[in-house]
Amino acid sequence: MEMPRFPCFKVDIANTDEAFIKNFISCRPDQNWLLLAEHAALSQHQLWTAWLLAQRAFGQDRALARSIDAEFLRYMAGTHHVTEAFKKVGINVSHRYAWIVHLPKAEFSEGEIIPDFDSDEVIQMFDNLVKSLNIRALSGSPEMSAFGLENLGISVDNISEETEDRLIGFMISTELNS
Repeated sequence: MEMPRFPCFKVDIANTDEAFIKNFISCRPDQNWLLLAEHAALSQHQLWTAWLLAQRAFGQDRALARSIDAEFLRYMAGTHHVTEAFKKVGINVSHRYAWIVHLPKAEFSEGEIIPDFDSDEVIQMFDNLVKSLNIRALSGSPEMSAFGLENLGISVDNISEETEDRLIGFMISTELNS
């Protein structure tokens, strides 16, 4: 099945302070909205794979995190430990940019997990978050980078067609060892 564009939006957080994360949590519509470090989002397939694994873990009652956003971060970081995931792919005050991510609801149909969301509604909620948090939305999509891979703990000499497969394998290995 062809997946739509994953709902993640780049933002400028350079002028925020240590209260930013707390403000984000209080402003977000629900736990399906999260912040992700700029270096952590590397491809659409990566984001959809982490979403699918997190949805499956919650659907089968074997999630290691207490919330869907933390479970998603755990898969993005390729770790069993939620605390480690926040350190690895969460934001901190030294970051200039981040992603605001919306985790779509899941529809379970004939053994498949299908995302259920209205793109226009998600964009409107994102715009409201940006205004509430007094930050600036930026253009851009997740892109594979050696810096991002290195921060996830994946070393590569160069980025090739196989790099994304390696990244997905890294995330799936977390699923297999959970």
